[in-house]
Amino acid sequence: MLSATIRQQVKATAPILKQHGVLLTSHFYQRMFQHNPELKNIFNQGHQHAGQQQQALAMAVAAYAEHIDAPEVLLPVLERVAHKHASLGIRAEHYPIVGKHLLASIREVLGEEAAPDSLLEAWAPPISNWQTC
Repeated sequence: MLSATIRQQVKATAPILKQHGVLLTSHFYQRMFQHNPELKNIFNQGHQHAGQQQQALAMAVAAYAEHIDAPEVLLPVLERVAHKHASLGIRAEHYPIVGKHLLASIREVLGEEAAPDSLLEAWAPPISNWQTC
């Protein structure tokens, strides 16, 4: 269970994620594939080039932030994502890699003022919980 403080901090990022989400996720995928090129085979590169994957992830992260107090609202979407991930061979050890690059991308795109350590620390537990979904 996430603390009220963490939930509040994550929820407060929803507006900025809605505004800059695609920029953030585009940077995230570039960063992750640069540092972990072996993951390119898991992701549909057609969706990458068309921007579909970036848009989908941006919407998912913003929705998570917005609904962090009632994540069960997202359950139907999470179930579809989980089935898709399983069908693609995504394994539990991939999620920490994604989390590391997502947190780094938040800082790199938003800057230290908009994404101080306290914000990254608030996002770290929810991101690490995604592998259990």
